[in-house]
Amino acid sequence: MANTSNSSPEATKDVSLGPACLVVGIFFLVGVSIFFVYMSIMLMGNQGKAAARSVREQLIPWVEQSLLSQSDRQTIVSRLDEVAGQMEREELTSRQLTRLGIRLTESTILQWGAVEQLNLIAQRSELSAEEKAEFALTCDRWLNCASTGRLNMQDMEFGTQNVCTKEHPSGRLKPRDDIDETRLREFMSRISTMCDRFQIPKEEFPKSVSQVFLEVIESGLAEK
Repeated sequence: MANTSNSSPEATKDVSLGPACLVVGIFFLVGVSIFFVYMSIMLMGNQGKAAARSVREQLIPWVEQSLLSQSDRQTIVSRLDEVAGQMEREELTSRQLTRLGIRLTESTILQWGAVEQLNLIAQRSELSAEEKAEFALTCDRWLNCASTGRLNMQDMEFGTQNVCTKEHPSGRLKPRDDIDETRLREFMSRISTMCDRFQIPKEEFPKSVSQVFLEVIESGLAEK
């Protein structure tokens, strides 16, 4: 996705870190394999404009091609476009850029299309009616967990380890072609254990993926 001359881990070791570096960290949330850096963000003063270019040229296309529902994609892309405009107009402070980068780096929400697809597969499977209901509820609990910021990418990849693969070079999680009821039950068990660990209530979560994402953005922009 990115210019390979600026994409290697070795290249990033030689540049100084700054607020905009964390904005570039946005793209770590979609998987370690998405790793690119605009050197100008580190070497030039117009951090906002460089970050905006990253959002428009990298993050928005990634979302548009993701497994998220069409309505969620539209809402998320629209908000990202607004944020990119704020960056271009230099309306965000270095602190806001830093906070936004941290929030997005830590969030797993843009990968949630894979979880929604897994739920669809479960509902069409040979699981019992009780298991299907439990599966949907457990996915809701996991989204609730993600909304609190306590679900990191390592946990998410562990939870989906036997039901998803990671595309290269995009880093997107994608349901496997050979998912059976055994794999679905194992996935449900893993994420249920995580939810219990974080004391997530056993109830439906009323918010959509895009609503959770908007909260992530607002949290990053809240303090100037």
